[in-house]
Order: sequence, then C-alpha cells, then structure tokens
Amino acid sequence: MSLSETERSRRVAALQGLLEGDGLDALVLASNDYRGHKGTLRWIADYNLAHRYGLGIVTPGREPELLLPQNLAMGRHGSWRVPTRYARVLSQGLVDALREGGALRRIGVVGLAQVMKVEDYLALRAAFPDAEIVDASDSFERVRATKSEEEVEGVREATRIAERCFERLLEVTEQGVTERAVGAEMYRVAYALGGEDPLFLTMTGLPDGNGRVAPSFGPPGDRVLGRGDQFIFSFELIGPLGYWMEFARMVVLVEPSELQRRLNAAVRAGMEAAEAALRPGDRPDQVQRAILDAVAAHGARSTYWSGHGLGQDVIEEPWIGLDVVQDRDVESAWSLAEGMVVSVHPFVSDEEERGMGYMADSYVVGADGGEAVSKVSLDLHVVE
Repeated sequence: MSLSETERSRRVAALQGLLEGDGLDALVLASNDYRGHKGTLRWIADYNLAHRYGLGIVTPGREPELLLPQNLAMGRHGSWRVPTRYARVLSQGLVDALREGGALRRIGVVGLAQVMKVEDYLALRAAFPDAEIVDASDSFERVRATKSEEEVEGVREATRIAERCFERLLEVTEQGVTERAVGAEMYRVAYALGGEDPLFLTMTGLPDGNGRVAPSFGPPGDRVLGRGDQFIFSFELIGPLGYWMEFARMVVLVEPSELQRRLNAAVRAGMEAAEAALRPGDRPDQVQRAILDAVAAHGARSTYWSGHGLGQDVIEEPWIGLDVVQDRDVESAWSLAEGMVVSVHPFVSDEEERGMGYMADSYVVGADGGEAVSKVSLDLHVVE
C-alpha cells in the first residue's frame, strides 16, 4: 500500500508554497532514524529511513529529492521513487546539490536546532558564507499539521492494527504470565498485520517503602503478573501508509482495587475533557487546562503535558501542555484546526501518590470537537 499521487502532488505544492512564503532559495530537511526525527523524509518522499541519517532537499520549481549515505543505496526505496542522491560524505553531497541551484541568499533547515548534524551545518556555513541560514522547523510543522482525508485514513489503519493487538493482549494476559511474554505477542501480531516500528512500553509504580509509589516505564521485562496487579502499557506503531497512532488502556488481573478504579476514572475524565476541547480555533494549552481540571475532580493530578500532534512522526506539533512545552503563563502560539490529528495521554496519580494511571488515544480535530480514532472502551479492563 502507498499514498496516492494526488497526495504527493498536494505535498509538493505545499512545499513550494513554504519556499515562497518564507522567502527561501532552498529548504533542507534533516532526518535520522530516531522515531521522532525521521517522518520528514516519509512526508516528502514516502521513504521510511531504516537507519542512520538522511536529508531532503527542496528548491523552487523542482521536485523534492533525497540525499542519503552511500550504504543506503541497497536499501528499499520509497513508493514514490523521488530523485535520490547518495554520498559517501553527506555534508559534501549537500553542498554539491545546493550549488546546482546557483546563488543562495536564504536557506531554510527543518530540524536545525535538534536534528541536523553540526558538520552539515558547518559545511553549509562555509560553502555559502553570504547566505542566511534559518530554522524552518515551525513553518514545516504548520504545513503538515492539518491532515488530508487520506492521511487520516492512515492513522485509522494503524489504530485498527493496534486494536487487534489489544484483543490479543486480553487473551494472553493472566496470572503467572510475564510482561515480556505479552510484549512479544504484541510485536508478533503487529508485524503480522503490517505494522512497522512498534514500540511497546509498560508502566508500573515502584514502592518507596513509605506507602507511595514512584512511576516508572520501560520495555516489558520479567515482572510476573498476579492477582490484583495493574498492567498499564503504551503501544505505538505505524501502519502500511506510514502513519503513527498511540493506544493504551488500563488492565487489572481478577480483582481491581478502589484506587485503581478511581485513577482509571480520572484518566478517562481527562481524555473525555480533551475530546470536547479539541475544537478549531482553540489553543493546545486550553486543552491541557481542561484535562487538569477534569482529573482534579477525581482527587488526582496529571503531568505538565498530556499529548501532541501525530502524523508521519510520532511527535509533531502542536504540543498539548503547559510547563516545558509552553510556559505556564504564556499562551500557545498554535491554534487547533479541523483535520489535525493529536494524541492525548494523561499520566495521573492520586494526591497521596499511592498509585498511577495512564491511557492514550489518537483524535481527529473536528468542527464540534475531537473524534477518538479508537472505539475501544476507556473503562478499566479486568481479566480473570
């Protein structure tokens, strides 16, 4: 399966519009194989970077092209088969490619602050000493934030795979099973159904000896699940069209406690509040405040951020949060728009820090609020 030529043409036009709008003579998109830093190449070329590092190059009046390390020449190509260059030294290959465009006065870089290698930046600076090099990350994020119907279907496709994995999780989770065994089954089902790059993390509270628990998460380990244990997980993957989703539910073996039920209700209330608040024109920090208020009504508290944009990168703009993501006292520079896709994943604890709760879903921003992509119940799932 692949995205259509119509979608490809839409993106080419959007990138040309970005060049014109920002007054750029060239746009360089930096990418590496970290899950949150490789979607740029998928977006411009439907190319899934398997490992290492790569660049996209866009100049006025020309199709986007890829610049990849020489050893990736034997790798699988993207379905759009965009023009691709290979170089033994990527920084030199970048300079050579850009010199073909003549004099450059203003070069935009997507990922300038966090993704582009220092050696590539220094090569640009040395080769084009009179050019202004600007961070075009925000401009690119705004171009790709609103999804087409075809892109939204990619999110739905990935979510359907995750829902089938969850069905299997409920079948294999029982007393005496390890988290690792459950995780292995999730990976198996995901790959069998066409999922790629799956990330399965489990969460639990670590007792501190004073009646409180410290939240922790990581890959599934050798923890053996028993009666009354809570099994919280986060499952992220991309489907065949290259779109990410996030999915998590709370599961308890046999006998849930009152606290487990209350924290599940708190997380659910936060997610339902976000769903109602995901309206065009509203700001992401307003969504976060709605989540915090809903969670607090259940005698619990949530973390400083609860979600983010989602697409061909697992983390895109806008961020749903206050501190760190946005200063608590400053409004977000983003407004939601119909067609944006965001993940919402409140991470909560009770006021006494005796327990924790977490769930995640992907939402499509619609005219009257968010639409949850998954239809799996947010209730506490109890297995025998």
